[in-house]
Amino acid sequence: IKILLSFHTFSELILYPWGNQTGGVGGDDQRVFETMARKMAEWNKYTPKQAAGLYVASGDTCDWAYAEHKIFCFTFELTPKFSWGPIGFYPGARVIEPTFKANIKPALYLIDKSFDPYAVIK
Repeated sequence: IKILLSFHTFSELILYPWGNQTGGVGGDDQRVFETMARKMAEWNKYTPKQAAGLYVASGDTCDWAYAEHKIFCFTFELTPKFSWGPIGFYPGARVIEPTFKANIKPALYLIDKSFDPYAVIK
């Protein structure tokens, strides 16, 4: 496994490690994360950022996957972009189809790059 994708709600973000500290992973791996996140954002119009930019938290799936196994992991914080109260976490059936359509191309891109994630910076 070289790439992992986790789906969450909400905020329309593409997050990547680190979530538990403000410093990035550095080096070529940082470039891979940033390049892939920017490319996927072209399709789903989400905002790409390091996970700690949302809020600093430990125990994140992507931090573990990258730290323990060097898996390039992304979290998509899905629709809606902004919401107060429970609707952000439970936006209802009406968002399923447009959210799927917005994210199928980014998900297929990750599958395509899973053989060699470093190809995006070569």
